[in-house]
Amino acid sequence: MAHKFFQAKRPWSKYKDFILNYYLDPYIPKVAKLGKPILIVDCFAGCGTFGDSEPGSPLIISALVKKWQEQGVNVRAEFIEADPENFQSLQQAVLPYQEFVTARHGSFESHLPVLAARAKQNTVFLYVDPYTVKGLVFDRMKEVYDQIRQASASVELLLNFNVVTFMRWGLAAVKRQSEFPLELGAEADALADDPAESVEMATLDSIAGGVYWREIAQDSLATFQDKLDQFINRYLDELAEPFSFAASYEVKDKYEHRVPKYVLIYGTRHPDGIELMNDAMCKARQQFLGTRFKKNALFDDTPEEELPDTGQLKRDLLEILGNGRTLTRKQLRGHAILNHFCRFQAKDINASIGELLKAGRLHSNTGKSRINDEVLLNASRFDSSTVKSGNPARHTGS
Repeated sequence: MAHKFFQAKRPWSKYKDFILNYYLDPYIPKVAKLGKPILIVDCFAGCGTFGDSEPGSPLIISALVKKWQEQGVNVRAEFIEADPENFQSLQQAVLPYQEFVTARHGSFESHLPVLAARAKQNTVFLYVDPYTVKGLVFDRMKEVYDQIRQASASVELLLNFNVVTFMRWGLAAVKRQSEFPLELGAEADALADDPAESVEMATLDSIAGGVYWREIAQDSLATFQDKLDQFINRYLDELAEPFSFAASYEVKDKYEHRVPKYVLIYGTRHPDGIELMNDAMCKARQQFLGTRFKKNALFDDTPEEELPDTGQLKRDLLEILGNGRTLTRKQLRGHAILNHFCRFQAKDINASIGELLKAGRLHSNTGKSRINDEVLLNASRFDSSTVKSGNPARHTGS
């Protein structure tokens, strides 16, 4: 079924694999400090490699697991694949790593109960990159999220969602298929799913984790792109219960495209996780924009709206600390990251905070402009009055 998926690695697949590799490398030693075994699960592993010899996600993960195993970290990986032929290829591809990785035959859904049980004893990273949108059954996946939360364990989720295909199915289900702009079809990624297929509402409910998508699909005033944004925002709301932080990032084949090939959705319970993923996606975004606008060019012609606006960032930092609110630098940076997901790396936000301190527009409880993450910050002169603090739940990036 999915063999055409693996004939050659497409540019947008390289994009998400770059993010996966960039994130997992620092993630593994960081969560090792929790003292539990680490389990990385590639839930739709495929063949392991592409027909053009490019490594798939299982080989990227295996190489990182090997690296950290050799440095004494208790980390393993499991690769789940349902298609029998793909599974045979997967087994061969990961054979050199068999000491610390396991290929498991069967569907992601059939393995969910076992994953939920194992989540109680392991720190878990779930990479969910299905061939088909129908593989994303929210309630079944939430069983794993809830088990991890109840066990007070660490969980990270990186999920690939073909939101264009989902919403196209949704429009057809509510009898509004004529509202899909046909010219957008070429911009979406539909190698495994037939976007013109008739999908029942109950199936779409199970994917979305609720019926909220129906109202979005039926909104006659919203454009198709608006519907995509609204759906992702609501999906992130659903993730906010099992995860403390959830964010999304659109991956497009070309800058001028109006809809994404897919949306990467990330969930974590730890602020360090959202920082790592933000930096990974920032790097990928810069690589994408650099290839599109700077390669072999005398001048940088990156569109103005894509250039980081540090002025707006500074205004936002001051607004976050409004009404007498006091936060540590780490907390403030966390808010800023979610407000500007994939726009600024952590170091860039720290630099803007430092500039505001030097300009006297922010104040630290140490009275200094050179500070660490635990120093308290206030927009007015620091005093001992009652302070307010808190963490945001989610945001989206594009």
